[in-house]
Amino acid sequence: MTVLTADQLVQKLDTLKASTIPAIEKAMTLAAMNVEGEAKKYCTPGQSPYYKAPYSDDNNPRRDPVHMRDTIYGRTQTEANRVHGLVGTPKDYALFVHEGTSKMQARPFIMDSIKAKDTETRTILSQAITDALKRECV
Repeated sequence: MTVLTADQLVQKLDTLKASTIPAIEKAMTLAAMNVEGEAKKYCTPGQSPYYKAPYSDDNNPRRDPVHMRDTIYGRTQTEANRVHGLVGTPKDYALFVHEGTSKMQARPFIMDSIKAKDTETRTILSQAITDALKRECV
């Protein structure tokens, strides 16, 4: 067993932070892409759990504007010591689809995807943290 001074402990923790954050960023990107794939599935007719998938059928592969499903993205954003996974779409009508309106039932394709992939997300992130800690603490 090694006894560290306060300065050595601070240095060790800084080193740990410097190696752990990139590992978490990589894992969060993978987790966000996993949720993104599920959200796209929820917006696909025949694969969606909703009565009507939020999708318009026009059979044009070069459609403009593109379907909401085609604009769903997953990405990672890091601010100082915080790593955020983001899944969303820039479509203006996505909020109305997700939350519903007085004339349309809610189809929460993002939140349901997050819930569906919760266990996988936790596994991906915990494994990345465990691996980073093992690398630094051995």
